[in-house]
Amino acid sequence: MNDFTGKTIWITGASSGIGAALARALADRGARLILSARSADKLEAVRQSCSKPDEHLCLVMDLADPASIEEAWSRLQKMPREVEILINNAGMTQRALVKETRMEVYRHLLEVNYLAAVDLTKKVLPDMLEREAGQIVSVSSLMGKFASPQRSGYAAAKHALQGFMDALRAEVHTAGIQVLVASPGFVNTDVSRNALRGDGTLHDKMDPAQAAAISAENCAEQISAAMIKGRAEVFPGGKERIGLLLQRLSPALLRRVMRKVRVD
Repeated sequence: MNDFTGKTIWITGASSGIGAALARALADRGARLILSARSADKLEAVRQSCSKPDEHLCLVMDLADPASIEEAWSRLQKMPREVEILINNAGMTQRALVKETRMEVYRHLLEVNYLAAVDLTKKVLPDMLEREAGQIVSVSSLMGKFASPQRSGYAAAKHALQGFMDALRAEVHTAGIQVLVASPGFVNTDVSRNALRGDGTLHDKMDPAQAAAISAENCAEQISAAMIKGRAEVFPGGKERIGLLLQRLSPALLRRVMRKVRVD
């Protein structure tokens, strides 16, 4: 099915994990991609792995650096591409207690997981409003719905992202623009290896739940299907999604469950 034939889709965090899987899934459906991440070499490898690689572009960008975002946006403005769909996928998580986490780590998590997505959304929104068409997809997390220990900064940033996108959806509901928030549970990627400890160093471990989770390809297919259907939210994952039900039916029980979550 070529549901995105001819559509230009900008994907952040496209060099690995869910972003790379989304790139391949959407390219298979006819999309023309703009792939962004920090590593030019990894982006090029993903581009080459996509259907019709010559139709896709790589745009190196560091979402933790607002100046890098501005530079990338300036370069994109000179390209013969009009962004029809933005996928705010890039993100970074955390494995540290509040008492151990430095403020610079919290600021970094906010920049990458929240403020960069707001910045890019505001950049593409005027053209979408003028065309009265477009789609903005933000990959959040179940941690944007509830929180567990050692992820305070990540959960806070994802809660902020959820709130921003909910407000945006209400604002543009008559403007022909769709807003989708994807909130995966555990997905088998390197996200836990790349998580930040309290001092900013890498966690550098694969969490057992991550290792046993759904594949990035499975997650990408669920997000792609939700995009096609124009859904407002989608929750790829496994049994951890029961937290959503507990949040509605028994918040007190959910709080007790979350107290037992531990990270080695």
